[in-house]
Amino acid sequence: MFRATIRAGSEEPLRLSGDVVPYDLQVLREHVLARRGLPTRLEVCLAPALRPAFLHAVRDLGRRGIELVFRS
Repeated sequence: MFRATIRAGSEEPLRLSGDVVPYDLQVLREHVLARRGLPTRLEVCLAPALRPAFLHAVRDLGRRGIELVFRS
């Protein structure tokens, strides 16, 4: 399971949670990418063992200017 906070510009942070499964990760990606044009930071809390699968799913977000931060 992951917990994520999307911070974009001065908008209120959006908090999402889900499992590290394709559907939940796609929903997360869509919410992050919807904030394009704003400086966006994705803060994620999840077990270290799940990080490789999570990183694979969001691998292109860095190229799109989104900062990814893992929290414990």
